[in-house]
Amino acid sequence: MTSDREDLELSLLRTFLAVVRHGSMGRTAAAVARTQPAVSQQMLRLEKIIGRKLFYRSRDGVKLTSHGELLVAYANRAINLNEKALARFREESASGRVRLGVSEQMALAGLTPALKQFQRTHPDIKLKLIVAAPAKLQFLLAQGELDFVISDPTQMAGLAVIEWRSSLAWLASTDFSIDPSEIVPLVLCETTSLWRDKILSLLRRSGWKWRVVFESASLDATLAALDSGLGVSALLPETVRNTGISELKYTKLPVLPEVRFGLFRSRAAATRARALMETAVATSLQAATGNRLPHSAEAQG
Repeated sequence: MTSDREDLELSLLRTFLAVVRHGSMGRTAAAVARTQPAVSQQMLRLEKIIGRKLFYRSRDGVKLTSHGELLVAYANRAINLNEKALARFREESASGRVRLGVSEQMALAGLTPALKQFQRTHPDIKLKLIVAAPAKLQFLLAQGELDFVISDPTQMAGLAVIEWRSSLAWLASTDFSIDPSEIVPLVLCETTSLWRDKILSLLRRSGWKWRVVFESASLDATLAALDSGLGVSALLPETVRNTGISELKYTKLPVLPEVRFGLFRSRAAATRARALMETAVATSLQAATGNRLPHSAEAQG
């Protein structure tokens, strides 16, 4: 017996989750290197298959309906199950260890979900994660004590096998407002020190006056200060998990720059575990940013 009802497609669910993550069809199209009409058509097709409206339009982009919120959980489970099944049949013998060094700045950039997915998909591979300053990571990589490092390319020797960009954003409590006639209260995180001078220079050139009201080496403390309404901060949007904090829009604050990250590989002989880690990071970053990856990175998979 056959049915005329269409099945859910993983490609549609991946695009759906990308729209949820980016908050608009336009931003999703830019991130996944497609046109906005193509993304919109995919979502219309998904709504047709589901038989329910998944989004409604808002001033800031699109928001989930109740049915859309329900689909998020099913979409994540379907994609995770697909990855586990493929890994099970393709990489049954994958084992060993991978030592990954991450700079403080990259620790803020939302890599945790990709690493959790890697551990679920490859439970026999032992992953060790070290967070440190770029100089220490460079030393450990050169000494063969790390297999990979993710850091700012300007702070590392050699060429990155993968490089990508992410945009900073002005973040504050959802009920915080900016008055252009008053001094801007800044909340600073010490781990963004590489970007600090650039951010302050942009404020200065744009005619804004500021004062630092809070500064901490802890991201959690920085986010708590933002949540309490102390001021504004320039951070990577993907670091925020608190719904009480959002991106400041429709203000005259200067447009913030992009920041660069790269994946650096040790000179040690490649193992299957290391190749799988490199492929997992490359796939995750390509999906998140739409950046084209170098052939050297793609070849490792």
